[in-house]
Amino acid sequence: MSIQRQNKRIQINLDLSPELYETIINLASEIDGDNAEVLLKALSLLEVTVEAKQKGKHLWIVDENQNLETEITDIKDLSKIITSKGNKPLVLSIGNSQSQEDIELERHLKELKFKQELRKDWIIFIVRDVVFFSAAVLFIFAVSGSSLFMQIYR
Repeated sequence: MSIQRQNKRIQINLDLSPELYETIINLASEIDGDNAEVLLKALSLLEVTVEAKQKGKHLWIVDENQNLETEITDIKDLSKIITSKGNKPLVLSIGNSQSQEDIELERHLKELKFKQELRKDWIIFIVRDVVFFSAAVLFIFAVSGSSLFMQIYR
């Protein structure tokens, strides 16, 4: 590996195996980016993993329904897990160590909060748009009706 300084940037020449280079090329096409972007994202993921481990947190791989598939306990296992992911969509989640039941309860709580917000929105809609609109229309009819009767009896 050789390092050269140019305009406050560092240029690094890497010797990669053909397999690793092919992996980088494939990932670049998957993310519609270039090789540098693949390496930057990989380094960012590694940085997040190291920081989480230092803070006593764990990195999890969960499916689209937030079901725990794998807990990464060793940073060295990260590359093995990522390369063996297959075609399943993966979501990385950082959090304190929780059991599967806690994760399921947390997901259920989020669903309940969403339903509560939806009910609140419907109640506001009914009160504001139905009740107030109807009251405003009745008030306008009452005022205009009384004005009309006053005009007729004069």
